[in-house]
Amino acid sequence: MSTHAPATIIAITSDQERHRAVMDRAAELASQSGATVILYDLGADLSPLESPLPTEWSGDGQEEQFGDRLDPGDLEAAGQGALADKVRAVRAAGVKAFGWLPDKADGPALAEYAARQAADLVLVSTEDGELIDALRPSVGAAAGSSPAEAAGEAAAGPTASGLRVETVPPA
Repeated sequence: MSTHAPATIIAITSDQERHRAVMDRAAELASQSGATVILYDLGADLSPLESPLPTEWSGDGQEEQFGDRLDPGDLEAAGQGALADKVRAVRAAGVKAFGWLPDKADGPALAEYAARQAADLVLVSTEDGELIDALRPSVGAAAGSSPAEAAGEAAAGPTASGLRVETVPPA
């Protein structure tokens, strides 16, 4: 098991209280290691017909306004004040933090996003069993193992080398 400090942590969050402990764990780890935290909002994909961010069908230039990591101003502009406040709270702890609003909040989408962000740790609530089950095959990762080790073979798909999944019990 690798004991290196993470450089980029994706912390699964939502409006539900169970994710508070995930956010706190992310801030704690990042303050110790200097990692960047990305709060990945499970509630962003509530409508299958609507993207949480501007798309190619939105007004001119709106799609380019947002990157792959959203600061509090970006989140406010996207109408996500609650997530902006969470990012500000993590930043107040001296951590470089951002938010993300996925089009789909499932295991494969999370694995793809983690790969794009070169994330090496994903923090998930122990109560997000469905996401944990979906995420493990997508990244091939169990807590503390690389995707290839967990899958017993080379990981398929857009996964980040060395991505670990850590489950966090609610407070």
